[in-house]
Amino acid sequence: MRDHQNFETIIKNEKRKKWLKMIGTSSLVTVVVGVSLAFGVYTTLTHRMEKQAQQAVRQFNISDFIFSPNVKATTQHYTLTSATRATLTSEREKNIDGYHVAYPARQATFSLAGQVGANTVSYNMWQKPHSHQMIVTNPETQQKEPIFFNVAYPKWYQAQKNGSKLSVPMAPTHEAKGLSQLPNNLGEVALTFDKRYTYREILNMLPSNVMINYYWVGYHASNIASDQTGMPYIGLNANGDGRGELIDKTNNRLDDNQYVGYQGLKKALNQAEKMPMLSSDISLIKDAKQQLAPDLQQAKFAGVIVTGRTENLAALDQLPAVYATNVGVTTPIMPYLEPIK
Repeated sequence: MRDHQNFETIIKNEKRKKWLKMIGTSSLVTVVVGVSLAFGVYTTLTHRMEKQAQQAVRQFNISDFIFSPNVKATTQHYTLTSATRATLTSEREKNIDGYHVAYPARQATFSLAGQVGANTVSYNMWQKPHSHQMIVTNPETQQKEPIFFNVAYPKWYQAQKNGSKLSVPMAPTHEAKGLSQLPNNLGEVALTFDKRYTYREILNMLPSNVMINYYWVGYHASNIASDQTGMPYIGLNANGDGRGELIDKTNNRLDDNQYVGYQGLKKALNQAEKMPMLSSDISLIKDAKQQLAPDLQQAKFAGVIVTGRTENLAALDQLPAVYATNVGVTTPIMPYLEPIK
């Protein structure tokens, strides 16, 4: 009887061991599969987010390059808000005759599906009393924004029979001369020329006591009103050392996210047409492309942004080729920091 009981006990113990072994093996398999799936999901999400980050950087660099009149990015950084969402920030500044003045940052939020949002500056625009002149300011800095004019628009407007349904032409401003009343300051002025000039003609035309910061491509179409563009001016920032120089292209090998010089502008405009983020600016991008020349020496520009001492900027309204002057940022001259010009 005792042997029979011992035998049953042995069988029960073996069965228990077998079940425990099966449960242990099953649990181990479950853990391994779970870890493998989790690693696979993590790897897929990481790869996908890296791809979206690269696309966001590319769109950022294109937008910063073609739509930045005297505005330059200083740094870019990410802020990860979740495993599948991040924000890319581009810190920016203006060069006012060697003074670095802070400018609102640009941000874009992207997820696994691509870009889901971006901050855009909605400029404050209002009409001066008893005139057809406009004032434009930046709501964040409360500084004036320099604006350009479409020289051809007034003539085109006059030729239209339905003029009452169109934007009345903005009267050209001549604000530079008023800077003589603001001594011991540096300023920024947008110059709209009476026609488009070559790069070399502009360098020879402007006095050496002002700094050329930016070259504006201008508008090809006559029917673009200056107050309808939202100010996404297309052009090229000059070298920041005060010489006002541009380059045609660089001899250095550039990746797809880098854009330099006049040839870089052509490359950026071609790529911008295919980007959903810039869809609202496609008409201006296409308009700018119609004005591009084979190289910088043949290129022509409709205006520039210059900076310098206010007393030097005040004289620019006297230049024969200047159609309009419009003031932007101003900043006091400090005794411890000498301007470039």
